Parts: sequence; structure tokens; C-alpha cells
Amino acid sequence: MAEKDLRMGNTNKVPNPPLEDDNKSYLTAKHKIGYLSGDAGGVATLVMVTTYMNRYITNILGISFSTLSILLLIWNAWDMINDPMMGIFMDKSFAKSSNHKDKFRPWILRSIPLIVLGLIALFSVPSLFDGMIQIVALFLVKIVYELGYTMMNIAMGSILGVMALNDTERTTLSSARGMGSTLGNLVAAMIIPIILSNLGENAMGYAVAGTFAAILGGILVYIHYWGTEERNVKAKLAAEEQSEPAKITDIFDTVKKNRAFMSLCLHSIVIVFGQTMYNTTMPYIYGDVFNDIGLMSTASAIGLGIPVVLLLISPYLVRLIGTTVKLIQSYLLIATAIFIGLYIWQLSATIVPIVYAVLVSIAFAIMMMSVQLQWGLVSEAIDYNEYITGKRSEGSIYGNFSLTRRIGQMLAQSLVVLMIGWIGYSQSAANAGQPQSEMAQSGLIILNLLGPAVCAFFSFLSFKFLWNIDDKTRTDMALARKARLDD
Repeated sequence: MAEKDLRMGNTNKVPNPPLEDDNKSYLTAKHKIGYLSGDAGGVATLVMVTTYMNRYITNILGISFSTLSILLLIWNAWDMINDPMMGIFMDKSFAKSSNHKDKFRPWILRSIPLIVLGLIALFSVPSLFDGMIQIVALFLVKIVYELGYTMMNIAMGSILGVMALNDTERTTLSSARGMGSTLGNLVAAMIIPIILSNLGENAMGYAVAGTFAAILGGILVYIHYWGTEERNVKAKLAAEEQSEPAKITDIFDTVKKNRAFMSLCLHSIVIVFGQTMYNTTMPYIYGDVFNDIGLMSTASAIGLGIPVVLLLISPYLVRLIGTTVKLIQSYLLIATAIFIGLYIWQLSATIVPIVYAVLVSIAFAIMMMSVQLQWGLVSEAIDYNEYITGKRSEGSIYGNFSLTRRIGQMLAQSLVVLMIGWIGYSQSAANAGQPQSEMAQSGLIILNLLGPAVCAFFSFLSFKFLWNIDDKTRTDMALARKARLDD
């Protein structure tokens, strides 16, 4: 092991690192806090973009829903190319580098100024201009932010494979990531509505909120860089010594052979669609149906506090139910039932806003547990891909998985903003403080409840019928990898 470390130029190793078949966790508190902080920082900035950007663009900048739909289509089309391209670039850059100490951590550090400056500019610079210059400025600063976020996100997701030494550590890091995502979401989702409620939904309010989210995100991503360590020598050697380099066309082989990856991809597309639909409609539900956008802070505290509890008890639930996949399926069915039940209830009776907030937040939190728990499955799908193809390409696989998330986001963002216009939502009424029509309010509730319900159910089906990694497969994978690395 020491000889391999010296060959790779990596001197930052723990003394006597454990063997991969030792299923104990040797992660330190620094490792766990560091990995937790990555998604916490990324999600803190995403709250501002996924929940408030569309409302900022239409109601503050005055850009039409149709123009916004086109912008979202172009942005997401670029992200669909950018995500797998970034992962492949990271794999190729590592293969060509003369110093193989770290494969992903340098990209995390490089992403921070792009994320922070890009997000601050997104919610401040476009308001300084009018007309076509405003649209161009908006387009460019969003591209800068997304470049930084993609760079950080691909590196953060891929680093799990070269940080964890065994299944126990993969599960621990996946749970840490889920906890980080929940906490980052909780802090941002509670504070941003308070900022907007106090400063008003105007250019200044959004600029301050965007700056808060950007600085918080940048600090947390730096802690992620500080606390992570690429310590899985076997995984790094496998990537370095594989006979063929990563290629863009590898994804076709993966899609053809890797059913587990396909299951995750289909789940990712539909669950991100539902998540984006829910997040996009939330400000309109509280701002235009309930006339109290500050209530979003309370709803966020409820909805984001639940995953903290669920993540803590998930290891016990997995042992009770059997597998992580079965637990995810259970969460998705429960969420579907709550969403549909709440919709039927509001058809027959008037629901107090706080009751609606509590129930819809619970349903969304349970649905999103499928995302919080998916990261260990992604790492397992990467191991399975190595088993069936002989290639170790964390960056490429994770980049293509991230692509599926972009597809769901692109479809939802472009369609939902058009749907909000189709149901009769009036920008002029919103700016004048006038109520929306009954049809518009009913349409917003349908988008907010039934859309996520359908997506949660289809996600359940993707795991039910496509996921194919069982205990025997895991044993075969471990034996094959050990034999290959020992040759």
C-alpha cells in the first residue's frame, strides 16, 4: 500500500489504512463534516435559484412567462451537455496528470468563486438594465453560476467513490450528504422568506437574499474542500490503470448493460420533475393563494426538519425493511398517498393555510427521502458498472446521472412556467397586490399537489421493476474487483 501511495504522489494518507473488505468505518469527524458541507452549500444556493428565480424574473424584472420558458430551455439544454462533459473532463484530466494525488478536490476549490459571484450577480445585475441588455445579462450570469455549481456538484458526487473504503463508509457518507442537503435547505428556506418579507419582493430584497445564499454556500463548499480526503487507493488505481480511457460513448454501453443505473436515471428524471414543480409553485401558493409569503419559512422548518429525523432512523428502518431500495419505495408510496389525500380534502373543504403548509411539507419531505438516500445507490451502480464493463469512471458515470437530473429540471421548469401562464395567472394583478382568479388559484394547487404525486409514483415503479442489484450481485462484484486489482 505504501508503495502505491508513493507511486501516486499521495502522502496525505491515514496511517495503516484499512483493507476494503474490512467493513468498519474509519471516517473521522472531519471527513463527515466535510462531506456533509458540500451538499449543504450547494443546496443553500439552489434554494434561491429553484424556488425564487422564476418569480424574480417575471415579477421583478418583468420578463414574460414565454420568454422565461425559452431561457430555461436554453439554460437546461446547456446544463445537459455541461454535466456529462464536466465528469468526462475530470476523468481525462486525472488520467493525463503527472501528479495523481487528488482527482476531484481541486475542482471543488475552483468552483467557489464562480458559485458565489455568479449567484450574487444573478439576483442583482439584471435589475440594472432594461430590454434586450437585461435578458443578455441575465442569461450570462446564470451560465456563470451553473458552471460553478456543476463543477462542484460533479466533483462532490464523484468523490464518494474515492473517499469511502467499504459499504459501511459509503452508507455513512451518503447519510451525511443527505443530512447536509437537509440542513442547507432548512437554513436557506427559513431565512430567505424572512428577508423578502421584511425588505419586500423588490430588487433590493432579492439582491440581499441572493447575496446571503451565495456567501453561505461559498463558506460551506470551502468546508467541504477542507474536510474531504481521497483515501481509497484501490479505486484511484483502478481508474489510473484501466486499459482504456473514459470516452463519451461509454454512456451507451452503460445504458445498455447497467439496469441499476437505468433505474436511477428514470427515478432521477421524474423525481426532479416533481421536486421542481413543487418548488416553482410554492412562492405562488403562499404569495398568491394564501397571501402570506412569510409562511414559507414556517413550512420549510416543518418540511425540512422531518428528514433530519428520518435520516437518523433510516439505518434502523433499512434493517427492518430489508434494503435501502425497499425503504425508498415505501417513502415514495407514502408521499403519493398524502399528496392525493390533501388534494381530495381541499376539494371538499376549506383548509387553513397552516394545515396545508404542514401536510404538504410532510409529503414533500417524505418524497425527497428518495433523493437523500439515493447517493449510496449511485455509488453502488458505479461499482456495478465497473463489474460489467471493466472501467472505473466515477466522474463520467456521475456526470451522466447528473444529466438525468437536468433533464427532469429542464422539462419541469419550461413546462411549469408555461402552465402558470396557461391557468390564467396575472403578473399585473400580482404587482398591483390584487388577488388571482379562482381558476388560477385552483390551477396552482393542482400543480403543487398532483404533479409531485404522479412523479413519486412513477419513481416507485422505476425501482420496483428495474433495480437488479441484490446480495449475490454485491458478493460477485466484490470478488471480481478484488481479483482484478490483485493481478
